[in-house]
Order: sequence, then structure tokens, then C-alpha cells
Amino acid sequence: MSHFSRIKTSITNLNILKQSLKDLNFECDIEKSHLRDSSGNLQYVDIIIKKNNAKIMGFLWSGKEYIFITDFDLWQHHNDICPENIIERILQQYAINSVIEVSNIEGFKTIETEKLTDGSVKLIVQKWN
Repeated sequence: MSHFSRIKTSITNLNILKQSLKDLNFECDIEKSHLRDSSGNLQYVDIIIKKNNAKIMGFLWSGKEYIFITDFDLWQHHNDICPENIIERILQQYAINSVIEVSNIEGFKTIETEKLTDGSVKLIVQKWN
């Protein structure tokens, strides 16, 4: 039986979220829309995320943060996406982009971004006075 999964996140910045989704090669539409699960049920969202023109997940604004919403049963049709770790990938990219944005505001420049074998990311920034 299909159902929507809802995962509360700490995502609060729409611009950083959009950039993070773009970095992960997802199409993102900022519009009130709906997702349909494999049983035909609808779930309204504020941000719709597409892959190959299929609406596969979304985010709903709670007033404080975005809630990730998807029907993992639909993911069997998207072999290039692993549903088990998609939210972790989004959250990691969001964290990277958040650090880069704050660093830029503070006058730092990103020098290097390296993905390590354990999945973590090494980010080097510098600031010249």
C-alpha cells in the first residue's frame, strides 16, 4: 500500500534549497502544486521536484522549516535515484551551500570542495586581508 512519507528537516532558506536541488540535477518549481502517490492520493506542496519531467517529491513549508514529502513506492520507476539516501544527499548539499553562503558574506572565497571516500565533504575557504 502506497503512502506519503513526511520528513521534517532543518531547511529554512529557499534560495539555498533551490541551489542545492540544482546542484543535485533536480528540476525545481516553486509553486503550490500537488504530488500524487501510486494509489492516486494527493498531497499539496509548496515546492515540486521533478526528475525526467515526473513529479517525484516536494517540500511543504510548515511556517518554520520545510518538510520533505514523497511516496517512496514511486521511486521504483526512477532507477537512477536511490530513495534510501536522497534526503541525506539534499541535506548534505544544503549544508555545503549554507556554509559557502555564510563564508562569502564574511568575505571568504571557496578554494576547494572535495568529496571524500567516506561521503563527507572537505571545504576549503580563505580570506585575504
